[in-house]
Amino acid sequence: MISKSINLTLFGRFPTERAYGVHVVAVAKSYSKLGYKATIFYPSTDNEKTIFEDPQEYYNTHEVQFQKVNHPDITKFYFYKILPKMMKGLLWSITAYQWSKKIKQYIKDSREIIWSTNPILLYGSLQENNYIIFEMHGRAKKIQAIALKLLDRKASNRSLFISSSHYGRKDLLNRKFKTKIEYLPNGVDLNLFKPTPETKEEDVTLSNCLHIGYVGQLETYGVDKGMYLTIDALEKSINLNPHQQCGPTLLTVIGGPEESAERLKDYLDKKESQSLMTINYLGQKKQSELASFITKFDIGIVPYPEDKHISFYSSPMKIFEYAACGIPVVVSDIYTHRSLDNVGLGLEFYKADDVDSLANLLSKYLHNQNREGKEGLASLGEMNISVRNGLSWEVRSKKTLDKLFS
Repeated sequence: MISKSINLTLFGRFPTERAYGVHVVAVAKSYSKLGYKATIFYPSTDNEKTIFEDPQEYYNTHEVQFQKVNHPDITKFYFYKILPKMMKGLLWSITAYQWSKKIKQYIKDSREIIWSTNPILLYGSLQENNYIIFEMHGRAKKIQAIALKLLDRKASNRSLFISSSHYGRKDLLNRKFKTKIEYLPNGVDLNLFKPTPETKEEDVTLSNCLHIGYVGQLETYGVDKGMYLTIDALEKSINLNPHQQCGPTLLTVIGGPEESAERLKDYLDKKESQSLMTINYLGQKKQSELASFITKFDIGIVPYPEDKHISFYSSPMKIFEYAACGIPVVVSDIYTHRSLDNVGLGLEFYKADDVDSLANLLSKYLHNQNREGKEGLASLGEMNISVRNGLSWEVRSKKTLDKLFS
C-alpha cells in the first residue's frame, strides 16, 4: 500500500527570502491539502545570511511539518569562499550527498514519496521502495547528471521526472531515461493571490498614470533580470507619448537584494526623464503580503533576458501570482515564456532585450483611456481571472501524483 506521506528535501539556506523557499513550501502545502503528511527537510546553517526564524512563522503556515537536520555549514568558512567555482560546486555536492543520507533515519516507511529539485538529495535519501519526484529547475549537469542516471537505473518504475519548462522536458527526454517524464509549469496559491479590484480604486494618488510592478530578485548569479531595460523602455515610451496631464509613471519593485535596488534607483536618477518616473522600492515582503501590492499594479512585468538558464529552464512563479491577482502581465518573448501560450494566460509579449519593442508596447498604455476595452489591458486581466482556478498548486500536484502512480 502506498504511504500518504511526502518528504520534500532541499539543501540550502532555509528559511529564505529567495524563490526556492516559497516554491518548496507552496508545493508542500498543496500535497497537505490533498491529504498527505508533508514534511520539509532542510539543513542547519549559521552563515552571515542565515535567517534565524522558525519556518512555520516565517512562511505563516501550520499545514506543513519542518525538520531541520544538523550538518556542518561549509559556506561560512573562508577556505570555501576563496575556492574556484568548480571546486565550490564539487565540495557543495559532496556535502549535500552526505547530508541527504541522514534523512533516512526520519523516514519510517520506505514506501513514502521523496521530492526534490536536486537529484543528489534524492539518491542519497533513497530507500528500497521509496517513490521519487524530481523537479528540474536547471540544467542538472555534472554530479547532478550522474545522480539522475543512478536514480533512473535504481528506481525508474517508482519515479517521475518533471520539468517546469518545455525545454527542460526535451532535455530530459534526450537523455533516454526509462523514468516517466512530464512538463508541468509552476502553480500559485489561490488563497493568497486573488483579485481585489477595490484596492486599486482606493489608490487615487497616481491619477491616471501607468503603474508597473515587479516582484522578485533583481538578478540571479550576477545576471540582471531586465529592470534596467525596463527603465530605458519607460523613458523612451514617455518621450514617444508625453503625459504631462498626470503625475510620474510609477515603477514598484518588491524583492531585492537592497543593494541592487539602490543601484537601480541611482541609474534612474541620472536619466533626463527621471522627473516623469518614480521607483517605489518596498524591499522584501512575505507571500501573505504580496497580493495587496500586486492588485494595485496596472501591469506586472517579467522582463527576463535571453540568458540560457533563464530562457530555457525557468518558470517564473511571479507570472502565475500576477495572473491569479487578475492583472495583465507583460513578459519578454524568451522560450520559457512563449511556452505558456497554451495555458490561456493574459500575457503580452515584447522582443527580449529590445528596448524599442518594450517602449512601443508600454507607450500604448501610458494613459488610462488606452487601457480599457477589448484591445486594452483590462481584457488581459479578465483572461487571467478566467483561467485562475486551473493554476493552483493543488491542481498541479494532483496531476503529479496521477502521473507518478499511473
